[in-house]
Amino acid sequence: MQPIVKFDRTLVTVLVDEVVHVMLELAAPPANPLERAPLDVVVVLDRSGSMAGEPLASVLSATAHLLRLAGPDDRLGVVAFDDTVQMVVPLADTDVDAAVQRVNTIHAGGSTNLSGGWLKALEMLTLQPRPDALRRIILLTDGHANAGLTGMNQLAPLVKTGHTQGVTTSFIGFSDGYDEELLAALADAGMGNDYWCDGPDQAAKVFADEFGGLASVVAQNVSVEITPSAGVAATAVLNEFPITELPNGVQVMMGDAYGGERRKLVAKFHLRPSTATGRVDVATLTVRWASTGGDLALHTVTVPVVVHAGDGGQTDPGASSEVTEEVLRLEVAKARREAREAAERGDHGEASTHFIRGARMASVLPMSEALVNELLADADDLQRGHWDATQAKRNFSRSRSTSKGRRTDYTAMPEQTEPPAGAQGPQDSQDPPDSQDPPDSQDPQGPQV
Repeated sequence: MQPIVKFDRTLVTVLVDEVVHVMLELAAPPANPLERAPLDVVVVLDRSGSMAGEPLASVLSATAHLLRLAGPDDRLGVVAFDDTVQMVVPLADTDVDAAVQRVNTIHAGGSTNLSGGWLKALEMLTLQPRPDALRRIILLTDGHANAGLTGMNQLAPLVKTGHTQGVTTSFIGFSDGYDEELLAALADAGMGNDYWCDGPDQAAKVFADEFGGLASVVAQNVSVEITPSAGVAATAVLNEFPITELPNGVQVMMGDAYGGERRKLVAKFHLRPSTATGRVDVATLTVRWASTGGDLALHTVTVPVVVHAGDGGQTDPGASSEVTEEVLRLEVAKARREAREAAERGDHGEASTHFIRGARMASVLPMSEALVNELLADADDLQRGHWDATQAKRNFSRSRSTSKGRRTDYTAMPEQTEPPAGAQGPQDSQDPPDSQDPPDSQDPQGPQV
């Protein structure tokens, strides 16, 4: 992992409290398919009654395809759950055709015992461990957990215990009936990914991309410790990664890194006024990760964050427009998130205002026309009293995409190309470049801001 630090400014003014944004970009090395770690993966499928028909058929087909993607050293298991739990394919099974036949016998049933399905998968992965394997649970559900453990305060600690045992968990929300906030919190607890799969046609793609990303992991448990100096009055992380408070700063958990990708973390430092010109120590960034493939190795890299104080008015050669644009994208994502939260509370006026504010900020980004039109379309819908579950999940998922730098929504919805009639907002804007997909994802649309 190669850390690269960029600033929106490297010069501050003496005797003035200043704000500095710092972007840490982690460049992962290319993945070597000949040296990658073996995978132990258990797919956990919701077979509750709401999955009956085309949804379940598409998910079973996608699962069968996933079984065929596994390499000779990989092990894939399958668990199905409704109000009961069934181990459909054990990890030890190497007969793919027989495994596919068993998957195709799954039929829709009753309630949604999400915790039961997850626990069975954890049992499978911990009772038959391979010390050199990457272990992950991929759980797909279309509804709210209503059997077994059901609340976030019960489920999140449960999933976190899996991570402490070396098992990460990714969650896929299917269609528009699940709780996106719950699945996102559980994915953060399990240090995996969370996705929105809009409908049957996208099931195979999201499964293949999640498996492909796991197959290209080059670094596990990537974390960044931010230790601000005494000259910093306040520190904030603009991304939505899980954060742990430390005695002298914070630790940001960024999960696993895929080969060839660049993960970004943006921190905001509010500096106390400097009393003299010269060097200003802002913070220390400590990056830690475990490499995969070959012998396990733990790595630590320390990066100092330094700016300089002067009399003001000088040209700043160290300032990067990339950081300014990334901060703006994260602010647009925040406005989108706040709009969704207001809409879910039933405050359509406030939600519309947030969408319009986000559109105005987005309009100064390069190539932002489609994004601006999408935000204005949602603002216009809210002004007319319209808001539905699909809009809520699209906005939640695309905000997460921007914050985490990975695609999270798989939707067949056509892109908005014309601004809605009557919507008030910025004009003559362009569509911003999307955050980078993981290298395994080939969808040209990528994540949305």
